[in-house]
Amino acid sequence: MTNGDVFPAISPEMARERFLIKNESWSERFKDNFNQFIIAPLEYSWPVIKLPLPPSRTSNHALIMLTSGQVDLTVGHQAYTLTGQDLVLVPALQIFTLNAIRNDSVGFMCFFSQELVLSTVGDADFDFLKLTSNPHISLSAQQTTFVNNILDRLTIEYTENGSAKTDLIRPYLLALLTEINRVYTGAVATKIDAGDRLVQRFMDLLTTQIRETRLASQYAEQLNVSPNHLNKVIKSRTGKSPSVWIDERVVLEAKVLLFQSGLTIAQIAHEMGFDDQSTFGKLFRKYAQVSPTDFRRMIDSDQS
Repeated sequence: MTNGDVFPAISPEMARERFLIKNESWSERFKDNFNQFIIAPLEYSWPVIKLPLPPSRTSNHALIMLTSGQVDLTVGHQAYTLTGQDLVLVPALQIFTLNAIRNDSVGFMCFFSQELVLSTVGDADFDFLKLTSNPHISLSAQQTTFVNNILDRLTIEYTENGSAKTDLIRPYLLALLTEINRVYTGAVATKIDAGDRLVQRFMDLLTTQIRETRLASQYAEQLNVSPNHLNKVIKSRTGKSPSVWIDERVVLEAKVLLFQSGLTIAQIAHEMGFDDQSTFGKLFRKYAQVSPTDFRRMIDSDQS
């Protein structure tokens, strides 16, 4: 079994089958090649989404922008409440949970593939599309207008012509990403101390190495600091110890496997580095308040 099989990413087509209520607008929503690019106004999307969505890992980048209303979601371990002039961009392969969308929300929801990005931006490198980026971006009124106009134009293009022809999608997508990048780079703090840098480096490693590395001492070694120093800095800056962050990430990864894979509980325990299912089950119940079996049964029921 390959790594991609064990830790699957859900495609837009898979998401359509599992996350959405099928209705008379089904054929209008999903145009040709929608796995590469799909966009819709939020007020058109939320009524057919089976909320709350369980923790999921998507193969495409996901963008949600709000001009009014409220959206509650979690990216990795961080919970966000979006209101007017907020934007979240979830990089491909990052775990996210869509918890709630208020029924007066106005904005856009968009998914686009990394292949489309590469064909659009060429050698440009956007930090906000990286797995460990900060997904939340606050826009000014003027920036909201700029981004909203681009998303509106992309929506018209998708509605009229689908995604198979990218001659207009690519330039508008480039304009969108460039506009977001201008806001993102302007918002990045220019003055951070050594503690801030250590926290970010630890979180980066946690996101990419949790499948292979479960001991705080191993992370400390990779970060070239002592375990005591890592524990002191992480706990003082985040309120939680490195060990708790590690355990929570293990449970989050397990939730994705329980939803997006056909692996048994014992197989998931093994993939997450546990010698026995019982130890894995105890850790999962500690943080999820339910057993792995009950969690899988619960999400299967919610998505049926």
